[in-house]
Amino acid sequence: MKRFKLNLLSGLVISIILLGIIAAATTIVTTRVYRDLSFDFKREHTARLLELKVQDVVAGLEAGALRFGEQLIADGEFQAALDSPDSARMSAELEQQLRRAALTDIVGLTVYNRDTGLLGSASRSSGAAGVICPELVHRARADKRPSGRAAGLCRSGDHTYQAVILPVAATAVSGHLQVVSDPVPALAAMEGTLALPVRLVSPTGDALHVSPGWNEAVSGNAVVSAYTLAAGDGTALLRVEAAGSVEALLFRLGQTNKRLIVVVIAITLLAVAIALWFVRYSVFMPLRELSSQLSRGRLVKGGQDAGAGTGAAGNAPASFHALGELYETLQDMAIRDPLTGTYNRALLEDRLKQLIVEQRRAPSMTAILLVDLVRFKYVNDLLGHHTGDLLLKQVVGRMADVLRESDTLARLGGDEFTVILPDTDSEQALQVAEKIIQSMGADFEVEGHKLSASVSIGIALMPDHGEDVETLLRNADYAMYTAKKRQPGCAVFDPNIVAEIKAARMTLDGALSHDLEGNDLFLVYQPVLDIKTGKISYLEALVRWRRPDGRLLLPDDFIRVAEQSGLIRQLTEWIIDTACTELVSLQQSSPGLRVGINLSMHILHDYNLADLIGAALARHRLGPRSLLLEITETEVMMDPEQVIEILEQLSGRGFELSIDDFGTGYSSLVYLKRLPVDTLKVDKSFVSDMDTDEDNASIVHATIDLAHNLGLSVTAEGVESRQVYERLREMGCDSYQGYYIGEPMDKTGIAVWLHEGREVLHGL
Repeated sequence: MKRFKLNLLSGLVISIILLGIIAAATTIVTTRVYRDLSFDFKREHTARLLELKVQDVVAGLEAGALRFGEQLIADGEFQAALDSPDSARMSAELEQQLRRAALTDIVGLTVYNRDTGLLGSASRSSGAAGVICPELVHRARADKRPSGRAAGLCRSGDHTYQAVILPVAATAVSGHLQVVSDPVPALAAMEGTLALPVRLVSPTGDALHVSPGWNEAVSGNAVVSAYTLAAGDGTALLRVEAAGSVEALLFRLGQTNKRLIVVVIAITLLAVAIALWFVRYSVFMPLRELSSQLSRGRLVKGGQDAGAGTGAAGNAPASFHALGELYETLQDMAIRDPLTGTYNRALLEDRLKQLIVEQRRAPSMTAILLVDLVRFKYVNDLLGHHTGDLLLKQVVGRMADVLRESDTLARLGGDEFTVILPDTDSEQALQVAEKIIQSMGADFEVEGHKLSASVSIGIALMPDHGEDVETLLRNADYAMYTAKKRQPGCAVFDPNIVAEIKAARMTLDGALSHDLEGNDLFLVYQPVLDIKTGKISYLEALVRWRRPDGRLLLPDDFIRVAEQSGLIRQLTEWIIDTACTELVSLQQSSPGLRVGINLSMHILHDYNLADLIGAALARHRLGPRSLLLEITETEVMMDPEQVIEILEQLSGRGFELSIDDFGTGYSSLVYLKRLPVDTLKVDKSFVSDMDTDEDNASIVHATIDLAHNLGLSVTAEGVESRQVYERLREMGCDSYQGYYIGEPMDKTGIAVWLHEGREVLHGL
């Protein structure tokens, strides 16, 4: 029997077709999963909508009962019947009031004396008469206030009712009026507002109401959602169900599935065609040429034909030494990173696997360091990938200088590196990590740019933190999460941090992109006051993000996401435009008012920044002095030369500039003298406790003197007490802000603050 053989081309085509089949199967499975997820979403959406509608109905019944009860208590005939000791008269009066009631949902009225004795009752049904919600009666009795009320749901007999109890008195509670409503008709009417068939079911399983289209809906493709009304003690009283048809959803899913299958088939055919062309011209032709040269014995270095040479060397048969060198080169390329020359991930994993095997034979400790460059993305985005590549090479050189020959340095990808330290415990690993961090202290000279490149290092130990490659690298990555909070810093893996990391790494990218359009962002303002006059200097605008679940996110939680996702320019434009819009409104009552805006490092490398801000001011007919632009000291020092160029453009346009968080970025006085800024803002970490910490007080005093000697004004952040305010005033500080004045306020709050005259606080 002839053995079946498969050539390269046939194998490639068959492999592509198999991949296409797998892709088609995956598409079908994915569609099924998506279908189930869509059903779940439909069910949850209907349940939430049902819950809101039911709550609206119950709230409406309660409000109607309260209005009716208040009108009844104010009625003269009711008061006359109440003053009479005749319970029959009271019952007759309640019957008459019940007949006159415009709200048909009200089915019963009952009046009790202060001791819950029955004074009279009336009802449209026997079940609504008498005491049907004793827990509400007890609550009303316990509340001695004339304004005390109680409302809730309860079950009487086999029916669910809603009751509202109001005190009957002007100054002292002498009795209570109970207004009983039947929620079933109102809940049944929801089928019209929901446009869905509904069913009401009692706790015993009896159907109290079934919409005409219910059976037809549930017999087809539909999802059923339910919401249960409960008493105050949690006892289920009534279940409301709604059936939503998913026929249209199934049709759309079917159409999508068909389109995806067609796309997969088309891509597979296209891939086969491209593969045929690629193999023919990039594989077969070079192989034929190489085979021909080898068969003629004419392959020489450089690919030149021997006939082109002269003498013995030209006519010598081809040597395979060149092929050996080529093999060694290819082998080296397979294990090294082409940019930095360090080992690549494949070699790293192989070394780790070898160490794992050796550790099982002869127990020892190995440290794995995951090294990540801080803010390396800025260099690539702002100065180009070529500059970033050159910086990476210098970084690798410095790291290699502090490592032993037995250590392994590998590049995982991008700006992440891994170091394997054999026979190293946690203390020794931390020492090596500190050496790497210190080696990055001096600036890097890259094509005329002075760049800083600090690192964060996560450390995992084998076997304590894992005995396989994936676990060790993952735990080193978790350790880096802790290290990045210190920036620069290093940390050893702690198992307790894993849950926090997984929650924190949920991306905000898509949500932030959506909310820039959905207007869930808003600005708050914190006043900055002149310390001598107490008058307002300007308002610092701070962006906030309100999430759909009600959580309020501060800039630290999402600004970096905006920078990494490319949304920072769009976000900056929104902040500037919103601040200008609200400033125009505030200036109507506070002429001359200014707003301070914080600028991201990412936007500071945009040569169109001055035009962007100028266009926003022109749209709102504001001058450049209406805005004060703030940049943090740390961001300036990332690339001071280019930042100075951008700041000079802004200053030339007439914008006032301020260095924020001064004291935290280790700025050079040489650069500080060159920066075209008007103000230094002393970081709150030095200001907030300077009344008790003399070291911080000395730093603040020195900063104020330095700024004044340079012709700059000084603003102190984080002023939270009178004592700090007085010390700043004694030191000659120019302006201050903080909770001593007031916390950040939205547009409405700051308008009220300004209207009440709080801009003059000097006398506080």
